[in-house]
Amino acid sequence: MHASILLGLLPFAAAQVTQVVEAPPPAPVRLNTTKSGVAPTLPTPFNGVDTLQGAIMMPLPPQPGYVGLNGTAPAQTNLPAATYRATLPSSMFNNLVGTTVRGYVEGIGTPAGVRFTVQLSGLPEQARYGPFNWHIHTLPVPANGNCTATTSHFDPTNRGELIMCEAARPETCQAGDLAGKHGGKIATPGNFSTSFVEPYLSTQPGSAYFFGGLSFVLHATNTTRLTCANFVQVNSTSNGTSPSGTGPVVPVFTGAAEKIGAGAGALVVALAAALF
Repeated sequence: MHASILLGLLPFAAAQVTQVVEAPPPAPVRLNTTKSGVAPTLPTPFNGVDTLQGAIMMPLPPQPGYVGLNGTAPAQTNLPAATYRATLPSSMFNNLVGTTVRGYVEGIGTPAGVRFTVQLSGLPEQARYGPFNWHIHTLPVPANGNCTATTSHFDPTNRGELIMCEAARPETCQAGDLAGKHGGKIATPGNFSTSFVEPYLSTQPGSAYFFGGLSFVLHATNTTRLTCANFVQVNSTSNGTSPSGTGPVVPVFTGAAEKIGAGAGALVVALAAALF
């Protein structure tokens, strides 16, 4: 009898699949040790800090003279004139913000560093989710589009995230902390664009500061990861139009299939557990 009831409810479960949405972000976790890339050194005192998805929610203000365990970043000069672009996918990793952020971040090697261009549109509502932090992260986005898997900010000097970047001394900041070094969090409504030269990243494969293949991540104000994309090498176009790829086509994760499939399975399992 129970089995027949379960089978009768399967069409109802299938009808609910289209209503499945991503779960709210996890609760903050208190970091009380320094065995983490976000807090590599022991402040005095260290009473713990709240983290969300591996990032410190409320870092301490800049401290003049503070540097990472590996010292300061060396300037990257005479770089290959290669172009790397991170193009945001057509769906959000966090789809609860009511909008889809589109656009790209592009870096081109120059004699003085990497010239970045940032073009973003469709930013979520500032009053609820902003201002937005933006960084290059240590690992690429995997095939399933999980932005959390990119781990922490790209940080060859092992500065960590507990002490905020001192923008006046960018060589002491995390190499991937683009926001900290170039204007801060995004506080403009709707769209955002900027360009700058970043002396502490590289287009030279093999360099400790090479960002090719790494990921760009956009965060909400509480550090929740909203969307992300990998930097892939492309043919340079100086007029700002979309470049063409130089390598094999990389599939773009949309998030729809995996989230719907997982939601349907969870719904059927829940029904079975309730009946049996």
